[in-house]
Amino acid sequence: MPPQEHTLDRDGGPRGPGDGFRSLARQASSVLGSHAAAALLGIASLPVLARALSPAEYGRLSLFLTLLGVVTYQDFLRPLLVRALAGAKNDDASLRALSTCVSWILAAFAIAAGSLIFPSLVAGFFALAVLAHGLASVDYARLALDGRAARAALVRNGAFGCSAVAAAGIAAAGMGVVPGGSGDLALAWIVAPFCAANVVILVVYRLHVGGAPTGAWSADTLRDARRAWTEHRPAILALLGFGLANALVISADRVVAGQFLDAREFGLYAGCADLASKLAIVGSALGTVLYPSYARNSDGSDAETRRFVTISSRVLMAWAAVLAVLVATSGSLVEFVLGADYAGGAWICAALFAAAFVHMLGFLVTPWQRARGEFAAQTKSYAIAGVAMVVVGTALVPVLGLVGAVACACTARVAEILLFVREARDLPRRILTARHVGSLGALTTALALLAVWRALEFA
Repeated sequence: MPPQEHTLDRDGGPRGPGDGFRSLARQASSVLGSHAAAALLGIASLPVLARALSPAEYGRLSLFLTLLGVVTYQDFLRPLLVRALAGAKNDDASLRALSTCVSWILAAFAIAAGSLIFPSLVAGFFALAVLAHGLASVDYARLALDGRAARAALVRNGAFGCSAVAAAGIAAAGMGVVPGGSGDLALAWIVAPFCAANVVILVVYRLHVGGAPTGAWSADTLRDARRAWTEHRPAILALLGFGLANALVISADRVVAGQFLDAREFGLYAGCADLASKLAIVGSALGTVLYPSYARNSDGSDAETRRFVTISSRVLMAWAAVLAVLVATSGSLVEFVLGADYAGGAWICAALFAAAFVHMLGFLVTPWQRARGEFAAQTKSYAIAGVAMVVVGTALVPVLGLVGAVACACTARVAEILLFVREARDLPRRILTARHVGSLGALTTALALLAVWRALEFA
């Protein structure tokens, strides 16, 4: 065993790998706790929404939340800010200016695109949520790098958990429903809490960080933004490409399914897919903690690489056990959470639960790559997966219906497979061994076979 390497923490004290791992575990536990609480609130709200709304109405709400996720993914500066500010003791004025400009541009795009899909009031909520999300990016980066990623996650998760509960309450109360009306006002009432959540997050982050108001303009804003663009252009272009590619990956199945399925089938698919997507909260929590940690400590040494492989191996083993239980109980879970109207889609959840195992690879690999300044590989991987999804979806959904939509969604996991292949090629064989790769393949195969068996039972 090689001798332990010691580094300095942010307060200047010595820190060994064991202490760093324990600190990381404490932060991860805090973030996972707040993510779990938000997930429970979301899961508790899901049956209320599914029962208060028809599958067709639920499909409209799901489309709004999906597109909100698509646009906020275009906030490509958030990961760049974490890495660029990792070695800085003070805020970088040029990066703050660039973040402000990008946020307003995204909000303008959101109001234009949202107006083509939603009623005007809903489109306005959509744009406001996007703007608030973007303006909070610099403050999030500072909190994460100051070791307060858990606190930032708690604020975010608390706000979104409360918004889910509020939306469920509004739906159950029937607010905004006009007999014989189109339901547009009801949709506006239900999505309003999700807009309010983003505004609350922005305000609370600002209070924690202090200083000048986020998003404030001055005579130097555009000049500083241009300077930041020039300095960080390679990483920005790579992250912009990643955001666009990832947007395609997270929305292609919904967009294609919405085109070829009737309203009820689309609502059935959306409800089951939303239930399965709650699992991504676990991976998001890990990425929230891992990225700032890697950004501070990644030095290309064997010790850091071994730490990455160790963390990934432990996480994936535990994750496989959780998913096996979820796949096995997917029938009861769907009927309990979503209600009898969605029971016919239990096989959809079984398939997407199994696919979530591969999805976790992305939450483990991308923080590692980004900490080393590697952004282009993620763009390429997700772009390939997004194009593959569109091809699979347009070919299969018109012919196979819901089966084609599930196949389209599972195709998204090509991205994580490509990312892992890249790491398997680059990591030293003495660290990423054949045993690691073989175990990953065996777990993936076992979960896939279990999902197929359950799907055939439901059929």
